[in-house]
Amino acid sequence: MRAIKYGSLLGLSLLPFLMGAQNVMTSSPYSMFGVGEIMTSLYGSNAGMGGVAIGMRGKMLINTDNPAGLAGLDTCRLFAEASAFAKWESYQSKGEDNQTFTGNFSRFALAGRILPRWYMAGGLAPYSSVGYYFQSTQELEGSPGSYYTSTFSGDGGLSKVYLSNAFKLLPFLSIGINLGYIFGNMTQTEAQSTMSVSQKLFGQSFSADFGVQYSYRIGHELNLTLGAVYGLPQTIRMEKTKTITESSSENSYNMKRVSQTLPQYIEAGVSVEYRKMTYAFDYLFRQYSSLTSADSRVTFHDSHELRVGVCYFPDGYGSSSIWKRMDYKAGVEIAFPYYMQLRGQSGLSWRVSAGLGFPLMNGQLHTSFFYDRVELGGRMLKRGITGFTVTYTLSELFYKVKL
Repeated sequence: MRAIKYGSLLGLSLLPFLMGAQNVMTSSPYSMFGVGEIMTSLYGSNAGMGGVAIGMRGKMLINTDNPAGLAGLDTCRLFAEASAFAKWESYQSKGEDNQTFTGNFSRFALAGRILPRWYMAGGLAPYSSVGYYFQSTQELEGSPGSYYTSTFSGDGGLSKVYLSNAFKLLPFLSIGINLGYIFGNMTQTEAQSTMSVSQKLFGQSFSADFGVQYSYRIGHELNLTLGAVYGLPQTIRMEKTKTITESSSENSYNMKRVSQTLPQYIEAGVSVEYRKMTYAFDYLFRQYSSLTSADSRVTFHDSHELRVGVCYFPDGYGSSSIWKRMDYKAGVEIAFPYYMQLRGQSGLSWRVSAGLGFPLMNGQLHTSFFYDRVELGGRMLKRGITGFTVTYTLSELFYKVKL
């Protein structure tokens, strides 16, 4: 149990960083709208496979995207998992360019079997992120030739603490439920000369989604898994505080509470394991139109997303070379339309990824490299992100007792 004990201590030491990490998870100027930029595909051992998860299960796969997949975990082990990422971002909007680097820890989770048919996982992960800084110069009204500069900045975001449960109803059928608590602070500031106006929002909400998986071995070397997930829409209420700073004075006001309806979603997926290959496909529908924006130029729309992933695992023996004990992954994601529209201009986003997984100490280390692209019409937005993620899954074997 020493490995899990050390993993738990590591996770507890990372919690302060995870809970405050949202301010360095993005540098998008469009994260100032809604609840910030929705964070996806920045953690997990399947990040290199395009983030496929709905029909995925495995002996060391902590699958909380479809909680029913936890029933595939090794019944004699406990698991701890930590993920981190780094990315280089480039934005182009109406001829303006911006480049930056961001990175942080992105998830910590613990998982294992509790009773013969009951599996559980718990952890902390980002939900959305706010992070931007830019300046705008405009002509002073009534004074031709005179200009003033406004500085806009924001940071923070929402985190999600969750508890996942899976129940194996039959050898080939499992169901699961995720119960979560979403919370966080977001700060937005506009400064001009000696005056600044800052708004701070604190939001909190509960969340729930439900999953099911059907896994059936068709032959000695062929296994089929089908999965589905439904996530309930949730209302997050945010307390709003406005602070006006002018010269040496500062005044704070409690504003009227605001709320957002977090999107409901429906997801379906399938995976096929044949010999040393795994093929997976996911379809996701997310109702982002439930989000609202205080800026009439920005609207949110429902999005459809497709994910395709493949993995090759030579499955070598412990004495084999490291190349035969690694798994090789690749994947593609595409979302249409992009959930945010600017001045009526829509577009799409896509991501390609590739990764490696190999045994390390008492677990597995998974790496993923990706390129993410968003393009909206009318030169409204072009975003390119190049980055990588690292996930380490630590396991501890029960020697004396089998639950």
